[in-house]
Amino acid sequence: MTDNVILNFIFVGIMLIFSLTVHEFSHVLMARFLGDLTGKRMGRLTLDPLKHIDFFWTVMFPIIMLIISSVVPIPVFAAGKPAPYNPKFLKRNFFGNPLSRKTAVSLVAVSGPVSNLILAFLTAFIVSRNLNSDSSLLLHSFISLNISLFLFNLIPIPPLDGEKVLLAFLSKKATYYYIIFLNKFSWTLFILLIFLASGPLKYAVDIIHFRLLKILIWYI
Repeated sequence: MTDNVILNFIFVGIMLIFSLTVHEFSHVLMARFLGDLTGKRMGRLTLDPLKHIDFFWTVMFPIIMLIISSVVPIPVFAAGKPAPYNPKFLKRNFFGNPLSRKTAVSLVAVSGPVSNLILAFLTAFIVSRNLNSDSSLLLHSFISLNISLFLFNLIPIPPLDGEKVLLAFLSKKATYYYIIFLNKFSWTLFILLIFLASGPLKYAVDIIHFRLLKILIWYI
């Protein structure tokens, strides 16, 4: 029993580190595509997990959350080392017109969660072709993990990516008041989110997971 728990913990850890590595790499790749070389110069344009692991957010924080989750039913959250980029260098033109800085920053932000959704989709495709595979249970866990990362990171509360995505759609006045609000309450909201989001988040993940597999099985 203990061996199974340890083995499961190792598998989840490997899946999480891989998913976070792809997530952070995608941020840096998008920033590079939009003209910023900061991440590349700092050696972050790579799929080497060691370049993206943050000692606190990737190691210590999940362990703390795991200990708490044994008493209180909360999701175990982890994150990679924030992707470095300079918004001033995000100057790629599309159809002859430069992107606004807010739009460019939001594209860098959303690229991380989208990469997790792509991982979930590709894995679901594999599962849909091999429904009786012995590894299907592990692959289902990987799908749920990446859907969770996709949804959770789009919540518009820092340090999550959703904050920068939302700012791209707000007016200057709304942005001003939203930033003031976040400066006062962001960490309080983040902590509350971790403790309160487990039920709704799991429900949303299960729905997307089920429908994604259904679509792939029946239409592809």
